[in-house]
Amino acid sequence: MKKFFWSAVYSVLLWCFFLPIVSFSQSSYTYRKGDADGSGKWYMGREIAPVMSHYAIGWLERSEREEEEKTTLLLKNMNLKPGEVVADIGAGSGYHVVLMAPKVAPVGKVFAVDIQQEM
Repeated sequence: MKKFFWSAVYSVLLWCFFLPIVSFSQSSYTYRKGDADGSGKWYMGREIAPVMSHYAIGWLERSEREEEEKTTLLLKNMNLKPGEVVADIGAGSGYHVVLMAPKVAPVGKVFAVDIQQEM
């Protein structure tokens, strides 16, 4: 199990650090005015959100999130199965973690990672 864990960690690190470098070399970012709270930086037609602090955790847990983001469809398309190991990088409040955990139960795992200790 330890070997699998470290293999998964290395895979996540590769995806988190190597792929963005490749993406930047083929950058298609644009800059334009957008949402008042937005970054003004756009990628593939969507405005990149600024980093969110733990003070806005209520927004992550809002009741309209399912309707706005179609989280049920997201989970369905992930096709999670019992026993799988999943990582939510930038887990925030754990909104998705709570939804993924029953899909991989009883022996699977969901790792929730966030850089903000308060999250």
